[in-house]
Amino acid sequence: MKKSVIRRATTKDIPSIVHVSVSSVAEGETKGFAPPSWSTYSTTEELGKAWAEENRLRDGSEIIVAEKNGKVIGFIVFKGDSAHMYIDNIDIIKDEQRRGVGRALVEYVENIAVTNEYFTMKTDTTENAKGIPWKSYGFWTRLGYKDTGERLPAKWGFKVIPFVKELGRPEGEKNASTQD
Repeated sequence: MKKSVIRRATTKDIPSIVHVSVSSVAEGETKGFAPPSWSTYSTTEELGKAWAEENRLRDGSEIIVAEKNGKVIGFIVFKGDSAHMYIDNIDIIKDEQRRGVGRALVEYVENIAVTNEYFTMKTDTTENAKGIPWKSYGFWTRLGYKDTGERLPAKWGFKVIPFVKELGRPEGEKNASTQD
């Protein structure tokens, strides 16, 4: 069995990314935790329209994929702004979950962030109307992301839980908040 490979996505990966997205959870599992499927890139046509160039979406987001034996088994979507990098989405095919693929994708993006001098990472998960967090809550906390304590309402009845993680700066570089 081959080891997983992490690489930048290409337009050729669109069908595989959509497949991972729609097969990463059981039917109905996201009810109360996520927008309806019609509002996301749940078809190759929708994702193809959103694609601007080789691995970038029109909103500036980049996509990284994980593949095993030549098959895409997961992906992560992220982008940077003037102050931080933000992970918008991560999905792993059901059979490959809890095997380190998600952690590897996040660490890959964190390395991209530090290389590009972003030292704050942000992401989020959701909680349903009963206040129960989505299963990714534990994933993010295990990776060192901190729950900000905020609960932001979304138009579909769930709440968004923002997370933040401060990344290490290169040796000898001071944190901007500690400089004179």
